[in-house]
Parts: sequence; C-alpha cells; structure tokens
Amino acid sequence: MLPKKITVATVLSLALFATPLSVGAAALTTQQSNSLISVVQASPGTPASAFVSLITAFSHITTAQAESLISVVQASPGTPASGFIPLLTSFTVDSAGTQPTVSDTNVPPVSTYVAPSTAGSPYRSSNLGYDLSYSTRDYPQPPFGFAVVGVTAGKAFTRNPRLASEFSWATLSSSNAPTIYLNLNAPYGSAATDTNISGPTSCATPFGSSVYSEAAGGTYPDPAPCAGYNFGYNTAKDAFEYASNQKTFSPHIWWLDIEEANSWSDNTAVNAQVIQGAIDYLNKQNIPVGIYSVPYMWRKIAGDGFSPKESLGGKDTPVPTWFPIGISNQVSATNACHTKESFIPGSPVWIIQYVLDSVAVDQNVAC
Repeated sequence: MLPKKITVATVLSLALFATPLSVGAAALTTQQSNSLISVVQASPGTPASAFVSLITAFSHITTAQAESLISVVQASPGTPASGFIPLLTSFTVDSAGTQPTVSDTNVPPVSTYVAPSTAGSPYRSSNLGYDLSYSTRDYPQPPFGFAVVGVTAGKAFTRNPRLASEFSWATLSSSNAPTIYLNLNAPYGSAATDTNISGPTSCATPFGSSVYSEAAGGTYPDPAPCAGYNFGYNTAKDAFEYASNQKTFSPHIWWLDIEEANSWSDNTAVNAQVIQGAIDYLNKQNIPVGIYSVPYMWRKIAGDGFSPKESLGGKDTPVPTWFPIGISNQVSATNACHTKESFIPGSPVWIIQYVLDSVAVDQNVAC
C-alpha cells in the first residue's frame, strides 16, 4: 500500500519510471497534465483502471505504468495538481525495445490536434456541471462545479418561467457563478413580426414570396438575410431584458443554442445572420458569446464557410464552443476537451456535454 504522504521526488524515483525514453518524442503539455491530474484527484475511490485510457491517450506509457501513476496521485489528494506537472510532462513515447508486446489495436491513437487556449473561460478546468432548461424537473445533487441555465423556453422569443428559481438554485449549488444560454431560430411563424425584424438594420424587402422550407418544416414567407440579422439581434435583446428583469443577469458568457430541431431557413446565409445578430447585441452589452452545437448541425444550419465574429471592447476575439458528445463518461468527456476540434475553425472548446445513458440528465465538464 502506498503511503498517504508522498512527494513528487519520491514518485520520480519509482521503478516504473526508470524505463529509457526515446529521444525527440512529444511530451504532454502543462494544460493536459493539469487537467488529467485534476480528474484523477477528484475521484479517489475510482479504480485506477478506469483512468488508463485517459492517461495513455496522451502518452504511450504502458498500462501498468499508468495504473501505478494513478494510484500515486489518488493517494495524494492534498497535493496541488500543479505539483505533478513536471512528472507528467516528462513522459514521452517509450522506445520500441522497452514496450510490452501488444497488438497495434490496443495502443490508443495520439491526436495531432492541438486545442486552442481556454484562457478567458469562466469555468474551472475539469469541473463538472449541468445545464438546466425550462423543462428540467429532476435537479442534480449539489454541490457541483457550474451550471448553465436556459433563459428561453426552447425557441426564440419564448421565456423560461422558472428562470429565476433555477438561477437562484444554481447560484447556491455550484462553485462558479451560473451562466446562461438562449435558443435561436430563423424568423418564421408568429414571432416573425414587423417589430422583431424591422431593426436595427434597414431591410428594403425583409421577406420574399412564400416558399416551402424543409428546414422550417412548412410554407412561409422567405426571409432575407437582413431580416435574419434583425430577428437574431432582437431575440437576444428580448432574452437579455427578461433575464435582467428577473435579476438573473450573467455577464460571464451567454451561449447560443443552435440545433436543427428549431426552424431554420434552407438559405444558410439567413441563418448565419440570425446568429451574428444575436452575438452583436450581446457584445454591445459587453457580454461574451459562445456557440452550442455539433458539427453536422452547424454545417447544415450556418454553412461550411461561416465563422461568427465577436468583438468586445473593440477587440476581436474567437467565439468559444460548447460541444455535446452524446452517451459517454467523465473520462471520455475530459479526453474530448483535448481531442475534439471545434466546429468553428480556430475556436476553443470550453465545455464538453455528455450523458451517462439515454435517460440521464445532461452533464458537462469544463475544458
């Protein structure tokens, strides 16, 4: 059994790290190391084997070495994660002569993708969190790291009637201040009023003739891109004013939920302007904006070539993304923070959303 108090120097002297390393192989980054150690330390009762795939995804140490390392870290819950960074960043690919005989299919691939920096994120790396919507009934057990609360009720110009209570509950239950998301869609149906599409830009012809839209699921007047921009801008304005009146204002970041379940135009230029209009309104309130979506939805709705623009204080900044990966676990979600490339080129992934099974409440890990 490992001692309860153990120093990094002691760890480095363990025989499992005496294996010669090949020259010139890539080591783990400080960010990767800090995230890996934080996850392991946060789960002292979890078997070491549960973390092996996470550790070996970033360095080709053997399974036995990874299990020994994990046991050492779990035995030192009071040691800051940063104390183990020199240890983890020292790992490189073992030489061929020292690797055990295994089939290639058992060696996890090392991603060549380098994740953009998450500097500026309001979420503490490796923290676990939840997202709450107007339909949430089974609240997760507190305490937890963070929460993202929906201000809308599933689509544009709707309001979550339980926003104030959910925001207050999240404030008391999480270590980070709650943040907010809102749903967007193109200007169709009863919400596409003259007021909602008439400004701030001037549209000579905001709508064309009625056409069938597969994405919108019906026959509607065809919106022009400028009508889309105004609709997105005013959707964000309505949500912001509602949140402010409910005293649930969050300046840290607002997320735009972009999903194909809502009504969108078959013309991706219209949809792109809806998104840009919402970003521009919130930026004018000095609020950073991120995008929640998945690659295939984003391409279908906004188009392959669209990269939203964000400007705060006169400075252009990348738009962060919140990336759902479906049924998974915490280890895979944390791994995805470093291996999932954003659907917006050059944008950092700040949150990975996952569920443990098909009926579970959405869970999230901060990157």
